[in-house]
Amino acid sequence: MAADEYKIDPFAHVADSLHIQLFEGVTIDLPRREDLPGFLQPIFPHGFTKFMLLELVAAIIILALFLPLARRIATGEPPRGRLWNFLEWVLTFVRDQVARPGIGEHDYKRFLPLLWTMFLFILLMDLIGLVPFMASPTASLAVTGVLALVCFIIIHVNGVQANHGLRGYMKTFVPPIDTNDPVMKWLGPPIKVMMFFLEILSAFIRAIVLAVRLFANMLAGHTVLFIILAFIAMIGHAAYNSAVADKLFWPVTAGSVLMSVALSLLELFVACLQAFVFVFLTAIYIGLAMHPQH
Repeated sequence: MAADEYKIDPFAHVADSLHIQLFEGVTIDLPRREDLPGFLQPIFPHGFTKFMLLELVAAIIILALFLPLARRIATGEPPRGRLWNFLEWVLTFVRDQVARPGIGEHDYKRFLPLLWTMFLFILLMDLIGLVPFMASPTASLAVTGVLALVCFIIIHVNGVQANHGLRGYMKTFVPPIDTNDPVMKWLGPPIKVMMFFLEILSAFIRAIVLAVRLFANMLAGHTVLFIILAFIAMIGHAAYNSAVADKLFWPVTAGSVLMSVALSLLELFVACLQAFVFVFLTAIYIGLAMHPQH
């Protein structure tokens, strides 16, 4: 194979597709639209993709771990074993460090199921991307956009309910301005109108930021990791045609492996951090919508 024919797509690892690539030329094909039953074809217009499969895997892992835990907690049995204690610690962490300070003591319990589910689902999807041959669905803006849309709806629906209807909720977007001052008596109304539209815009920007922050961090991390590992394949291919490249093969390989290990550890931290940031900001936005006076 000529050198100019050898191509590596740095975004292949983070792109959705209808197959899972194990090795070069070795793939697992997923069902296309025409392969699915008729009643499922409208639901999956592009077929059952890789990200859909990985999201399903993440959901199954969460159910397999936490449904038995919920049954044990319901019996009042004290926690036993490292796994049970660790899972309870995760739930307690989200409750005490995210839901309670972000939403408030009186309302946080209503939103715990949402925040727990979001945190665990995002965390599992982030971590799946670190498994060989897998990918992270959160590196897709479509996935993070849907997660942010769900949060956006919940935030503002509860904001409307907590402020006695849509009209009352809209009033919370109008900043209080003292119009007793002679200057502000004239400037106050246009400033209020301008600030009202800025606050409305900020509500949409917050949802966009939720989606883009998670997407950009996961996309960047996995893309860089893929490129570092691709150095091994590129130097190996070049070694067929160059004696200099042949001598550099092992140093480049060792350096790429060490950098990949270091970056994978960083990605492990980023995966946990981004799941936390997503649910923490969601909790804060819910609290702001329900209690704008605070």
